Amino acid sequence: MTTAQIPEGYRLYESPERFPEKIGPLYFKREGDKYHFGFLVEKEHTNANRILHGGMMMSFTDEMMGHTVFRAVGQKPCATITLNFDFVSSAKEGDWVDLKYSITRQGMSVVFMRGELYVGDQVIMTADGIWKIFGK
Repeated sequence: MTTAQIPEGYRLYESPERFPEKIGPLYFKREGDKYHFGFLVEKEHTNANRILHGGMMMSFTDEMMGHTVFRAVGQKPCATITLNFDFVSSAKEGDWVDLKYSITRQGMSVVFMRGELYVGDQVIMTADGIWKIFGK
């Protein structure tokens, strides 16, 4: 992998000795208050069919959407209550995977989100989830 394959402006998402380091490298780019998240599919991210493993897609989406909730609620601890996935297409080694997301509803103690993973302009997975905000 070369950094030339990572889109301009993206930086390494660091979480030393934590789970994201096990599934990475993962990347982010900040534009104002909005974060963009992505990763380059490497051989280690693929399954026996040489396509992106579904577990990688789910783990990445959960981690990055959780990061988004954490920021949205003032960096209060939070955790995934439920997260549902629909696999639409696939990705292969060398593809850049991008997460697009939105908070669809935010209450006092829970946050609802929608996310989609893309390769280029093609959706490869969708996700709908709920996060619990602790201390509320």
